[in-house]
Parts: sequence; C-alpha cells; structure tokens
Amino acid sequence: MKKNVFVTKAIALTMTAITMIGGLAACGAAKAQEAPKEELTITFMNQDQTLGTAKVGVDEVLDKSAYEGFEKVEDGEFNGWFETPTFIEASKKDLSKDTFEKDTTLYGDFRVNTVAEDTRHWYIAGTSTKGSLELNNWAADLSDEEKATFELVPTGNATNEFALTIDLYEGDQFQIIHDWAWDGQKGFGRFTGLDDTQMENAGGLSGEDNTSNVQVKVDGNYTITLTTNPDNQAQDTLTIVRNSDPIGE
Repeated sequence: MKKNVFVTKAIALTMTAITMIGGLAACGAAKAQEAPKEELTITFMNQDQTLGTAKVGVDEVLDKSAYEGFEKVEDGEFNGWFETPTFIEASKKDLSKDTFEKDTTLYGDFRVNTVAEDTRHWYIAGTSTKGSLELNNWAADLSDEEKATFELVPTGNATNEFALTIDLYEGDQFQIIHDWAWDGQKGFGRFTGLDDTQMENAGGLSGEDNTSNVQVKVDGNYTITLTTNPDNQAQDTLTIVRNSDPIGE
C-alpha cells in the first residue's frame, strides 16, 4: 500500500512539473507573439511648408538626427518646435526629452533677421460705457480723424513696432485689428505677459483665445505695443502695460 502511495505522489508531482513547464512555455510564446510597439509619425512644418517627417515609438524620445536638419535657417535663428502654429508657449516641445502618444505636427519658430516693412494701419477696436471705446463701438463707421485716435503708430524703436497709449476702464473690451477690418484680428491669446489682475479673457464668437476679447479689470492709462512680421503673423507679439490711473479724468 505504501508503495502505491509513493507512486501516486510521484506521478502527481511529475504532472505538476509538466503543467508548470507548459505554462512557462505558453507565456514565452505569448511574449514572442506580442505586437511591436506602435510607431508614430512626427511632421515638421515651417508655416504652410512641410519640412519632412520622422518616425518614433510611443513614449520614446526622437533621435536628434531625425530632426536637426529641419532646424537650420539662413539669416536668422530657430526658436523651437510648437504644437500650435501660433507658437503658444504651453505647446512648446523639448525634443531632447519630450515624448509623443499620437501622430503629431510640429511648427518651427524660424526668426529671420530681415523683416519686410509692415505698411498696414493698426487700431484698437472695442466697446466701453465710459471711455473713448464707446465711440469706437467695435470699429464702427467713423471718420478718418476719429479713427486716428485709436491707431497704434510706429514707435521708431524697432522694425514694425507700433504703440498706442489710451485710457481703459473696468468692463471695457477690445481687440487689435488692421486697416479697420476684422480679418486677422488679434485678441486675448495673442498678448504675452498679461497681468491677470488687470486683464481677462472675455471670450468671443470664434471660441478661440487668439480672437477672444480682452476685458479690462482695472481702470488705468495703458500702453499697447505690437510688433509684426508681415511674412509670418504667428510671430506677431502684443503687450499691454498699465502706466497710471486714467489721465483723461
């Protein structure tokens, strides 16, 4: 009887070992059959021009050789890759460490040293219940003389730099336009360094920050400065600085 018990146990142990070996083999086979890591396509752009593409795995860093050739620029400098064509700072990618989870288009910020002269006329357009923007009324039908009071004029300090100093009041809303027309207007998202205690995003019909109205939160005398590149409007910059309390009172 004891002999039979020992035989039975031996057989059971043998079967267990076979099962374990089979399981390990199956696991190894499953790993061998795993699909290769998904490969993504990264597209590099200079405005509307496609510079080229590169392949990279999900959550992997691009090899520098895959894109460094796209960063060369004559008579200027390269200032980085962005996921937005308007170079929103939050969308900037550091390709030496950032990774991707899906196919992505990147826009290069290429700054040339020689910029074409901007011959357009730039204006503030907006509305107010107290200040001069009440007359403006979102670029209403005004005389040339009246329009001139809302114009950002060349400063002479830098190429294509325009500025306007104006009293603005709490609740006023505005954007920046060229030639008293609404194509290519510049709203909240186009300003840099906004003080959120003084200005806020009031939204707009398009639903996009770049064309959203800027709303004033604090009365003041402000200077708005615009610098443009007629060949690449994504490189246009806007700032607004509070100088003092309103001076027209």
